[in-house]
Amino acid sequence: MIELSFHGATGTVTGSKYLLRVNEHKVLVDCGMFQGPKQLRVLNWQPLPFDPKEIDAVVVTHAHIDHIGYLPRLVAKGFNGPVWATEPTVDVAGILLKDAAHIQEEDADYRNRKGLTSHEKALPLFTTEDAKAAKKLFKPAYFREWNEAAPGIRFKYHRAGHIIGAAFVEFELDDGNKRRTVVFSGDLGRYGSPIIPDPVKPPRPDALIMESTYGGRMHPPQDPLYMLQTVIKDIIERKSVLLIPAFAVGRTQQVIYMISELIEHDRIPPIEINIDSPMAVRATDIYVRHRSYHRIEVQRLGGKKCVLNGDLVKLHRKRKSSKMLNKLTGPAVIISASGMMSGGRILHHLINRLPDPNMTLMTVGYAAEGTLGRRLIDGDKLVYIHKQPIEVKARIINVQGLSAHADYHEILHWLEPMKPQPEQVFITHGEPSQSKALAEHLKTEYGWESVLPEMDQTVRL
Repeated sequence: MIELSFHGATGTVTGSKYLLRVNEHKVLVDCGMFQGPKQLRVLNWQPLPFDPKEIDAVVVTHAHIDHIGYLPRLVAKGFNGPVWATEPTVDVAGILLKDAAHIQEEDADYRNRKGLTSHEKALPLFTTEDAKAAKKLFKPAYFREWNEAAPGIRFKYHRAGHIIGAAFVEFELDDGNKRRTVVFSGDLGRYGSPIIPDPVKPPRPDALIMESTYGGRMHPPQDPLYMLQTVIKDIIERKSVLLIPAFAVGRTQQVIYMISELIEHDRIPPIEINIDSPMAVRATDIYVRHRSYHRIEVQRLGGKKCVLNGDLVKLHRKRKSSKMLNKLTGPAVIISASGMMSGGRILHHLINRLPDPNMTLMTVGYAAEGTLGRRLIDGDKLVYIHKQPIEVKARIINVQGLSAHADYHEILHWLEPMKPQPEQVFITHGEPSQSKALAEHLKTEYGWESVLPEMDQTVRL
């Protein structure tokens, strides 16, 4: 018997969890946290439809929280098997899980101190100790090498672009009577990124599980470097602050790299860059250790030319240092996590600065439906942060050209080698409109039929 169950990323972009079952053996592909509106976040607290103690292994595609963020809770509930990931993903996950636990604990403490919880006591979804226990289970795997996750279940990683170490996964499943090949796309990256190599061509599987974050969108023909140049020149002239919410590992490094390029080529004057994320300096070590996984010149990651510790870059590790930024008048740049503005230090900067008409907020990545980031991008003039009403008077600029997600045209290009159609195609990890749009594009362009699975649905492969 070979079965696949969908326990996340159905009808939404977050919470990726796919359970492969071959006879009595079970392997979980990704173990993400639900993010966005409350009706999604509460799913993180619901009992799982499977027993974590029965899972043989977890195979992770990459280290974003919507793909790994539930691992500490899975471990706390009894999972004790290996967590397979590429080497950079192992390192990035160690940083992100620890930070996610810290955010959970800090937010719970803040809500308790301010009386902002409707419960007797606000609790973190998982603790720092849970994150440490999860980190100990990680086991590195390498591109193009087969690994056995459980009897009858083996897998191979392939480069997916997106972020450092990201992979799509090819599985070979054998129940003793039949064999099936399955490909999980993970999050597919873009072509021509200045930092991360292109996705490689996929094999043609029997079944495909395809993400659809940008399933109905085309990236606009923007020049993000020129847009960043224009915005920074403007805040220098107005002596104001540019606030950039960015994922702590990946997007933050990309933005700093771009600012350093603009300064180095005299396209903007030197400007102070404040990194309000304790993870940024540790991320540098990951890029240096894993040189074959990115395109940044090695010399840019060490010595005086380091993109993360140059003379103009100020790292704010402690909460006290972060609070001091409230008094910063500019011209200056503040980059803070999280990218979707769903938690972390960025929320306190937004409370302080959104009512300021002289401040500019620049979004540089995807924001899921229902998140604070999406509401600000959509133009809401009043938002609630920690249950406080915050007037939005700041200028909001959305730069889409920096997205690390393939758009539908790039997805179709990546799928080209799979023709004719795999026997089964499942579209996941997208808002309903985007998943439906990708299904239509596959039908129109390639004549493919596909399925949009429902939450907790199980199918035979």
